[in-house]
Amino acid sequence: MNLTNMFRVIGRHKALLIFGILIALAAAMFTAFKLETGTFLQGTLEPRTQIEYRASTNILVSDPVSVFSSRNATQVVPDGATAASARDLASLTVVYAYLASSDELLAQVEEQVGPLGPDESLTAQQRTTQPTAQTNTGTYRLPILDIMGTSSDPARAEEISRTAAALFQEYAAAQQDAAGVAPESRVQLPIIDERSAQPVDGTNPALPVVAVGIGVLLGFLALIFAVDNAQAGRRDAATVSPAREPIPSPMPASAVRPGPTPVLQPTPVAQQSTPVGAGQVAYRPAPQPQAQQAQQAPQRW
Repeated sequence: MNLTNMFRVIGRHKALLIFGILIALAAAMFTAFKLETGTFLQGTLEPRTQIEYRASTNILVSDPVSVFSSRNATQVVPDGATAASARDLASLTVVYAYLASSDELLAQVEEQVGPLGPDESLTAQQRTTQPTAQTNTGTYRLPILDIMGTSSDPARAEEISRTAAALFQEYAAAQQDAAGVAPESRVQLPIIDERSAQPVDGTNPALPVVAVGIGVLLGFLALIFAVDNAQAGRRDAATVSPAREPIPSPMPASAVRPGPTPVLQPTPVAQQSTPVGAGQVAYRPAPQPQAQQAQQAPQRW
């Protein structure tokens, strides 16, 4: 079936097509929204799937030596002492990720921004990729801490991320002061990037809505073709050609009325006519010999 015939079939069932479109729209609407309170006319429709936004704040984990320097700072080592070795900042970043998303820091964040809702969260992780997402050049262990805030409100997500980053800086400085860490040995935690909130992949409510609507509409199109095929079969059965006329069944013997059996009278041989074909001579009985005629003649006494 080509495209033209398909449109002809659909055009013959416009009412069913319109009904299918309405059902598809209704199914898509109920997939996207739900009735919260009240009746259908007085209640409020709430979206079933909300878009989640995530904002991130990047913190560079570094030492007092500038990251643009190729040499470490010189140290004076007294006799009998061992020079201090530099700690792996990338490994420290993993520890800081756990501290930045701990319950202690979360409680401090909620004191400033309010309690987090069921769709809101605070997370932290070590960056393992480059800033651009268009290319994938491998996995790295970078001394960069990413503190992320997630919420259905983009402004709320940014507030959670920014507040958590500032509180983590204060928390780290307080721990360094409590441990008596010298200024030249302290880990530096400057903020290098504050990214705006972006939708999280896979939370777009339009995807299931479109899928349900298209699925229901395709189902009605299949129903239209099935109905058209059934109607075409009935039309063909109503129009019977002469070659397809049914053969009458033979009459049973019980339906024939009994009557007298006709008696056939024998026809004399002389009266029987022999059909003569083209180029043939009519058959005549041969004359009998004289001896036979004498025997057959009656004797006279």
